[in-house]
Amino acid sequence: MIRRRAFARGIAAAAVVPMLGRAEESFPNRPVRLVVGLAPGGIADLTARIIAPRLAEILGHMVVVENRTGAGGAIATKYVAGSPADGYTLLMGFDGTHVTIPAANPHIGFDPVADFAPIGKVVDSPVLITAHSTFPANDFGEFIRLSRSALGTGIGPRVFDYGTSGVGSTGHLTMELLKLRLGFYAVHIPYRGGGDARAQVLARQIPLMLAAVPTTSGDIRAGVLKGLAVTSSKRSPALPKVPTLAELGFPELKDVDVNSWVGVLAPAKTPAPIVARLDAALRETVATPDVQNRLLNSGSTPVKSSPEIFGKQIAADFGQWKKVILQSKLSLDVG
Repeated sequence: MIRRRAFARGIAAAAVVPMLGRAEESFPNRPVRLVVGLAPGGIADLTARIIAPRLAEILGHMVVVENRTGAGGAIATKYVAGSPADGYTLLMGFDGTHVTIPAANPHIGFDPVADFAPIGKVVDSPVLITAHSTFPANDFGEFIRLSRSALGTGIGPRVFDYGTSGVGSTGHLTMELLKLRLGFYAVHIPYRGGGDARAQVLARQIPLMLAAVPTTSGDIRAGVLKGLAVTSSKRSPALPKVPTLAELGFPELKDVDVNSWVGVLAPAKTPAPIVARLDAALRETVATPDVQNRLLNSGSTPVKSSPEIFGKQIAADFGQWKKVILQSKLSLDVG
């Protein structure tokens, strides 16, 4: 009896390998979820909704965009990290949720490198400092001078509130770094995503926000908002009239070059054949002319990198922002 049971267990175990192989070969055979950690309207959500229909066509099954908000995107990131490593639950990650937040809080509950299998980066975009069209400053330099001169004059403090997609986001850390270098006054107001911050600026509830270019580029072209500066070394092709920080004459900012990125990631230990299938499908998706045009019109630059190159960038960016946080002595409570 014991020998028969052992033999049966051996047969069952041996059958697992072929079954796994068949599952990988048939991937996908049901819808794929693409999880976004922030509210609709920001760069991660916009990018996901642009690529999802074409990605679904290539994979042969629906790609469903699912927003799971909270903790600046950390809730969704942890959720995907703990999901089955079968390729059916993917993260539309970006530098805010995947790099700056874990750099600001080592106890966030996920490791941006060890807990994920990168599929590929999709877009790059500089951070844009945006204001309502009625804001008294026309560029970031004028804002700095206004902030410095207003101290002690009785001007309401809410003039200097700025919104971002959350505590520890790239926009938040960028503004705090600028404050440390230039010595001006501004109060951070975190939201569930760049889209929510945009809504508050449009409603004149806050005067300023920082988010990737696609979040507000259309509003700036329409004249309802205005761009004070982009944080990249070169002007954004989508907003050629908005100056870079380096152009504004502050020597303290000559080395500032901050770009946001968005990419697709799977849980760690996702089988290599599935990663390869998703990589190839994503590469074909981003190369599609209509997808490229829509991404470019939104203000992003399409950049499909390999899983290996994307993984190296995540690790490098994580180390870089961690160093900035330590050097700047920023203390951030990221939930």
